Amino acid sequence: MTDEHSVIDAISRGGAALGRGDWEGARAHFKAALEHEEAPDALEGLGWAGWWLDDAVTVFDARERAYRLYRQRGDRRGAARVATWLTWDYIEFRGEQAVANGWLQRAHRLLEGLAPGPEHSWLTLVDAHQALMAQKDPAQARSLAAQAVAIAQSVGAPDVEMLARALEGLALVSEGKVAGGMRLLDEATATAVSGEITN
Repeated sequence: MTDEHSVIDAISRGGAALGRGDWEGARAHFKAALEHEEAPDALEGLGWAGWWLDDAVTVFDARERAYRLYRQRGDRRGAARVATWLTWDYIEFRGEQAVANGWLQRAHRLLEGLAPGPEHSWLTLVDAHQALMAQKDPAQARSLAAQAVAIAQSVGAPDVEMLARALEGLALVSEGKVAGGMRLLDEATATAVSGEITN
Protein backbone atom coordinates (compact mmCIF):
# COMPACT_ATOMS: atom_id res chain seq x y z
CA MET A 1 0.00 0.00 0.00
CA THR A 2 1.40 3.42 -0.97
CA ASP A 3 1.91 6.18 1.58
CA GLU A 4 -1.00 8.10 0.03
CA HIS A 5 -3.34 5.13 0.42
CA SER A 6 -2.04 4.54 3.95
CA VAL A 7 -2.88 8.13 4.89
CA ILE A 8 -6.35 7.98 3.33
CA ASP A 9 -7.07 4.65 5.00
CA ALA A 10 -5.86 5.81 8.42
CA ILE A 11 -7.91 9.02 8.20
CA SER A 12 -10.98 7.01 7.18
CA ARG A 13 -10.47 4.63 10.10
CA GLY A 14 -9.98 7.58 12.43
CA GLY A 15 -13.23 9.17 11.26
CA ALA A 16 -15.08 5.90 11.77
CA ALA A 17 -13.63 5.59 15.28
CA LEU A 18 -14.80 9.11 16.11
CA GLY A 19 -18.25 8.21 14.82
CA ARG A 20 -18.56 5.29 17.22
CA GLY A 21 -17.05 7.13 20.20
CA ASP A 22 -13.71 5.31 20.21
CA TRP A 23 -11.61 8.36 21.04
CA GLU A 24 -8.39 6.45 21.80
CA GLY A 25 -8.71 4.45 18.60
CA ALA A 26 -9.35 7.61 16.62
CA ARG A 27 -6.27 9.26 18.09
CA ALA A 28 -4.15 6.24 17.15
CA HIS A 29 -5.42 6.22 13.55
CA PHE A 30 -4.90 9.94 13.02
CA LYS A 31 -1.41 9.74 14.49
CA ALA A 32 -0.66 6.84 12.15
CA ALA A 33 -1.75 8.99 9.20
CA LEU A 34 0.48 11.83 10.38
CA GLU A 35 3.49 9.53 10.45
CA HIS A 36 3.18 9.40 6.65
CA GLU A 37 2.04 12.94 5.89
CA GLU A 38 1.28 16.22 7.67
CA ALA A 39 -2.29 16.24 6.38
CA PRO A 40 -4.66 18.95 7.66
CA ASP A 41 -7.66 16.61 7.79
CA ALA A 42 -5.65 14.13 9.90
CA LEU A 43 -4.70 16.98 12.25
CA GLU A 44 -8.31 18.14 12.39
CA GLY A 45 -9.41 14.61 13.30
CA LEU A 46 -6.67 14.36 15.91
CA GLY A 47 -7.91 17.62 17.38
CA TRP A 48 -11.38 16.13 17.76
CA ALA A 49 -10.02 12.99 19.40
CA GLY A 50 -8.07 15.18 21.81
CA TRP A 51 -11.16 17.27 22.51
CA TRP A 52 -13.23 14.24 23.49
CA LEU A 53 -10.34 12.97 25.63
CA ASP A 54 -10.05 16.38 27.34
CA ASP A 55 -6.44 16.57 26.13
CA ALA A 56 -5.97 20.31 25.70
CA VAL A 57 -2.34 20.02 24.58
CA THR A 58 -3.32 17.82 21.64
CA VAL A 59 -6.36 19.98 20.81
CA PHE A 60 -4.42 23.22 20.48
CA ASP A 61 -1.38 21.72 18.78
CA ALA A 62 -3.40 19.73 16.22
CA ARG A 63 -5.94 22.40 15.43
CA GLU A 64 -3.47 25.26 15.09
CA ARG A 65 -1.29 23.14 12.79
CA ALA A 66 -4.38 22.15 10.78
CA TYR A 67 -5.35 25.81 10.46
CA ARG A 68 -1.91 26.75 9.11
CA LEU A 69 -1.94 23.89 6.60
CA TYR A 70 -5.43 24.69 5.35
CA ARG A 71 -4.35 28.32 4.86
CA GLN A 72 -1.20 27.26 3.02
CA ARG A 73 -3.31 25.09 0.70
CA GLY A 74 -5.81 27.86 0.04
CA ASP A 75 -8.65 25.92 1.68
CA ARG A 76 -10.62 28.79 3.20
CA ARG A 77 -13.51 26.60 4.38
CA GLY A 78 -11.18 24.19 6.16
CA ALA A 79 -9.27 27.03 7.81
CA ALA A 80 -12.50 28.78 8.84
CA ARG A 81 -13.90 25.56 10.28
CA VAL A 82 -10.83 25.04 12.46
CA ALA A 83 -10.77 28.71 13.45
CA THR A 84 -14.38 28.34 14.61
CA TRP A 85 -13.46 25.38 16.84
CA LEU A 86 -10.44 27.24 18.19
CA THR A 87 -12.84 29.98 19.29
CA TRP A 88 -14.57 27.42 21.51
CA ASP A 89 -11.27 25.95 22.65
CA TYR A 90 -9.80 29.20 23.87
CA ILE A 91 -12.95 29.88 25.88
CA GLU A 92 -13.57 26.40 27.28
CA PHE A 93 -10.01 25.26 27.98
CA ARG A 94 -8.26 28.55 28.75
CA GLY A 95 -10.91 31.17 29.39
CA GLU A 96 -9.12 33.54 27.00
CA GLN A 97 -11.97 35.56 25.53
CA ALA A 98 -9.79 38.04 23.62
CA VAL A 99 -7.90 35.28 21.80
CA ALA A 100 -11.19 33.49 21.14
CA ASN A 101 -12.58 36.66 19.57
CA GLY A 102 -9.52 36.84 17.35
CA TRP A 103 -10.15 33.33 16.03
CA LEU A 104 -13.83 34.16 15.56
CA GLN A 105 -12.97 37.17 13.40
CA ARG A 106 -10.54 35.07 11.35
CA ALA A 107 -13.30 32.57 10.66
CA HIS A 108 -15.65 35.35 9.52
CA ARG A 109 -13.03 36.85 7.23
CA LEU A 110 -12.21 33.49 5.66
CA LEU A 111 -15.85 32.73 4.84
CA GLU A 112 -16.58 36.13 3.32
CA GLY A 113 -17.80 35.77 -0.25
CA LEU A 114 -18.13 31.98 -0.12
CA ALA A 115 -21.43 30.25 -0.84
CA PRO A 116 -23.24 29.18 2.35
CA GLY A 117 -22.12 25.84 3.74
CA PRO A 118 -22.05 23.99 7.06
CA GLU A 119 -19.15 26.20 8.18
CA HIS A 120 -21.42 29.25 8.01
CA SER A 121 -24.05 27.59 10.18
CA TRP A 122 -21.48 26.55 12.81
CA LEU A 123 -19.95 30.02 12.84
CA THR A 124 -23.34 31.68 13.31
CA LEU A 125 -24.07 29.26 16.14
CA VAL A 126 -20.80 30.25 17.83
CA ASP A 127 -21.75 33.92 17.35
CA ALA A 128 -25.05 33.18 19.10
CA HIS A 129 -23.28 31.39 21.94
CA GLN A 130 -20.92 34.36 22.37
CA ALA A 131 -23.84 36.78 22.40
CA LEU A 132 -25.54 34.81 25.17
CA MET A 133 -22.60 33.78 27.33
CA ALA A 134 -20.01 36.53 26.83
CA GLN A 135 -22.12 39.56 25.95
CA LYS A 136 -25.15 38.58 28.08
CA ASP A 137 -27.45 39.63 25.24
CA PRO A 138 -30.19 36.98 24.96
CA ALA A 139 -32.16 38.89 22.31
CA GLN A 140 -29.14 39.02 20.00
CA ALA A 141 -28.35 35.38 20.82
CA ARG A 142 -31.89 34.37 19.91
CA SER A 143 -31.71 36.24 16.61
CA LEU A 144 -28.36 34.68 15.70
CA ALA A 145 -29.53 31.21 16.75
CA ALA A 146 -32.55 31.57 14.46
CA GLN A 147 -30.19 32.56 11.63
CA ALA A 148 -28.07 29.48 12.37
CA VAL A 149 -31.20 27.31 12.15
CA ALA A 150 -32.10 28.80 8.78
CA ILE A 151 -28.59 28.34 7.37
CA ALA A 152 -28.39 24.79 8.74
CA GLN A 153 -31.70 23.91 7.09
CA SER A 154 -30.58 25.37 3.76
CA VAL A 155 -27.27 23.47 3.70
CA GLY A 156 -28.49 20.20 5.23
CA ALA A 157 -26.75 20.38 8.61
CA PRO A 158 -29.25 18.84 11.07
CA ASP A 159 -26.74 18.67 13.91
CA VAL A 160 -26.26 22.45 13.81
CA GLU A 161 -29.99 22.97 13.46
CA MET A 162 -30.63 20.96 16.63
CA LEU A 163 -27.97 22.81 18.64
CA ALA A 164 -29.13 26.19 17.35
CA ARG A 165 -32.73 25.45 18.34
CA ALA A 166 -31.51 24.50 21.81
CA LEU A 167 -29.54 27.74 22.10
CA GLU A 168 -32.54 29.72 20.85
CA GLY A 169 -34.59 28.05 23.56
CA LEU A 170 -31.99 28.85 26.20
CA ALA A 171 -31.96 32.49 25.09
CA LEU A 172 -35.76 32.63 25.42
CA VAL A 173 -35.56 31.17 28.93
CA SER A 174 -32.90 33.78 29.79
CA GLU A 175 -35.35 36.47 28.65
CA GLY A 176 -38.00 35.05 30.98
CA LYS A 177 -39.99 33.44 28.17
CA VAL A 178 -39.80 30.05 29.81
CA ALA A 179 -42.67 28.24 28.09
CA GLY A 180 -41.50 29.10 24.57
CA GLY A 181 -37.90 28.39 25.45
CA MET A 182 -38.67 25.01 26.95
CA ARG A 183 -40.63 24.00 23.85
CA LEU A 184 -37.52 24.58 21.72
CA LEU A 185 -35.28 22.80 24.22
CA ASP A 186 -37.67 19.84 24.32
CA GLU A 187 -37.74 19.72 20.51
CA ALA A 188 -33.94 19.71 20.35
CA THR A 189 -33.79 16.96 22.96
CA ALA A 190 -36.33 14.85 21.09
CA THR A 191 -34.32 15.28 17.87
CA ALA A 192 -31.12 14.22 19.63
CA VAL A 193 -32.57 11.03 21.09
CA SER A 194 -34.70 10.02 18.09
CA GLY A 195 -31.80 9.14 15.83
CA GLU A 196 -32.52 11.95 13.35
CA ILE A 197 -28.95 13.22 13.68
CA THR A 198 -26.70 10.91 11.69
CA ASN A 199 -23.78 13.12 10.61
